[in-house]
Amino acid sequence: MSIDRRSFIGRTLAGVGAAGLTGLSFRSPENFEWQCVHNTNAMQTLISMSGIDQTVKILQIADTHISCDNESDKPYEQYSARMNKAFIQPKHYKTGLPSATTDNFKELMELAVAEKVDMIALVGDIVNYPSATAVEFVRSAILKTGIPYIYTAGNHDWHYEGLPGSSETLRKEWCEKRLRPLYTSDNIGYSSNIVNGINMVAIDNSTYQVSKEQVTFYKQQMNRPEPLALFVHIPLYLSSMRMCCGHPQWGAATDRGYETERREKWSAAGNLPSTMEFIQLVKATPRLAGVFAGHWHQYYSITEGNVKQLLALPGFNGQYRLIQFQSL
Repeated sequence: MSIDRRSFIGRTLAGVGAAGLTGLSFRSPENFEWQCVHNTNAMQTLISMSGIDQTVKILQIADTHISCDNESDKPYEQYSARMNKAFIQPKHYKTGLPSATTDNFKELMELAVAEKVDMIALVGDIVNYPSATAVEFVRSAILKTGIPYIYTAGNHDWHYEGLPGSSETLRKEWCEKRLRPLYTSDNIGYSSNIVNGINMVAIDNSTYQVSKEQVTFYKQQMNRPEPLALFVHIPLYLSSMRMCCGHPQWGAATDRGYETERREKWSAAGNLPSTMEFIQLVKATPRLAGVFAGHWHQYYSITEGNVKQLLALPGFNGQYRLIQFQSL
């Protein structure tokens, strides 16, 4: 079912009222030639902007936390036990009844087909850990839709809790060893897809950090002529936000989860210079259509200068963000 501007906004504002939320509109400064206006609620976002002449629809899915192990996953049970018990029978956001994460993911794929979206954006923590069975389930379900998609990893996707090694080393190993079938780009750290005149850029910041190589890639993308939509797993730090990518207090002194997650403690040195450079580059991107993240398992919307950042509700109970870009 297609959504025109009037019906989409109407449904959006109706949803806002039902959820007790407030619709948000953000506009670029008056003296800036390129214009971008957001109208959003918890699960739907309409973005009207200059620079495009076609409507583009994206289904953003985050934090589905799928586990569906079989015998082939048994050798790693000691590393997957805690997360394998997580998100068991979550209450579906519509019905309030116990559900299965696999069924909810299938439902999201049906939604993508029904809405005739141009792309599905998987923005991390799609699986609870790098189970070959779960990865194949996700890959198969997406391919059945026939819809193009992008994928970037979350901090759980590649993490077997308790395996020795640094986060960077383990991410590289398991993204290549198990998550590779989900990628549509040769590079696991970043990708770019032009969809009807919009540059859909994905950056893997699942360690809370961004590398020099990723910064170089992003510089190339931000200087392209197309409007840019940025997809990441961990939200980018903007003023007043709690712990996220680029937060000035990120580091060993504030790491409360490393023992529970049985992982390397965050660096005592704090953020990489490349991470802080990346945050500043995003803020300086001239035609930034929005930053779309997950990780927090909650709806969150914030604007700072030219940056409008939206966090998607978790997919483990069937939630999502439907994004529609259209000409201003």
